[in-house]
Amino acid sequence: MFLKIQSLTIILAACGFTFFGPCLSALKAQDAGGVQFKPYGWVQVDAAYDTTRTDYGDLMFMIRPEYSIGAGKKELNVSARGTRFGINIIAPESNGRKATGRIEGDFCDDMSPNKYSMRLRLAYVDIAMGGGWSLRFGQDWDTYVNFHPSTVDASILAYMGHTYGRHPQARLTKETRFGEQTTLTAKIALQHGRNGSDLDGDGQPDENASATPNVHGSLVLKTRLLSSRQSIFTISGAYGREKLGENAAHPGIYRSRFLHGGMQLPLSERFEILGEGWVGENVDNYLGGVAQGINAVDGKEISARGGWLQGVWSPVKAIKTGVGFGVDDPDDADLSGDARTFNGRLFANIFYYLTDKVSLGFEYSRTRTDYAVTRDMHNSRVHFGVMYIF
Repeated sequence: MFLKIQSLTIILAACGFTFFGPCLSALKAQDAGGVQFKPYGWVQVDAAYDTTRTDYGDLMFMIRPEYSIGAGKKELNVSARGTRFGINIIAPESNGRKATGRIEGDFCDDMSPNKYSMRLRLAYVDIAMGGGWSLRFGQDWDTYVNFHPSTVDASILAYMGHTYGRHPQARLTKETRFGEQTTLTAKIALQHGRNGSDLDGDGQPDENASATPNVHGSLVLKTRLLSSRQSIFTISGAYGREKLGENAAHPGIYRSRFLHGGMQLPLSERFEILGEGWVGENVDNYLGGVAQGINAVDGKEISARGGWLQGVWSPVKAIKTGVGFGVDDPDDADLSGDARTFNGRLFANIFYYLTDKVSLGFEYSRTRTDYAVTRDMHNSRVHFGVMYIF
């Protein structure tokens, strides 16, 4: 249920969110205007055992090369960093427009063991203009992100085929309805990629130096086909630029291009297949290319391709199982040195819902990270997680 601002203040204070105090004080005057706040989130605890050391432990993105510190050693990680807090903000309609907003954070900013620094995930305002048109300003998921694989590991196949990101942006959306069961949504956004790489060492992020925003576009078709559950089909693209200054071996403008397609298809009430495929160059900012975007040694963008596929089955209400894989494959011709030439993962999991709010998850995965010079690395992971959703 929606909470009054006074109740929200007590909850946030109890959670340690004292930095919200001044904002809440300023908003109290608007309580009579009907502004509503709806908190949400979950408490999450994970335990993951790996036969080979990975980055970054409880969140697995890739396997460390054999020459890195601690490589090849078994490891157990236990953490609660996946815990998440969010607030939906809803204001009454005014001048024929309705404004909503969201603020969300988790504790995955610092990957040090059991060191939980809070980070901002989402912070945006959305303005519904009527006629299916809306504007969104702030940090939100990239336009091509519509669904995720079902995994216990909160990395959700990043750098292993599942590209995603949350970035500051200005987005225009138009939703068109075709009957009661079908909608086509078009989205276009100007966004900042927040790529912090500084390959020329001039103290300025290379994307900032280009002084141009990324451009994202997406078409999303939602309909019902083989069951009463909704099917989703997407096609998206993105373009951006980075600039390396005179300090670089190969100064100049480097492009980032990205083409992405996805599908979530329920084949029955209890079984669905979902997945994505993509191709692009300089896509490290979208968690592609195994975290490699520009080859500064040879002066070229690194091309890559990848994707993931999963089947999800719920035999009964309290159980959900899944089997899938993901791959991220950079173009070897664009790499130099001991670069990562491949990153892939096979996984199977099961979730058991003790209650509507509490779930237990168990996942086994087999991961491979290939290197251009040193030997390829392999890892087996057993991951157990508990989540309490509120």
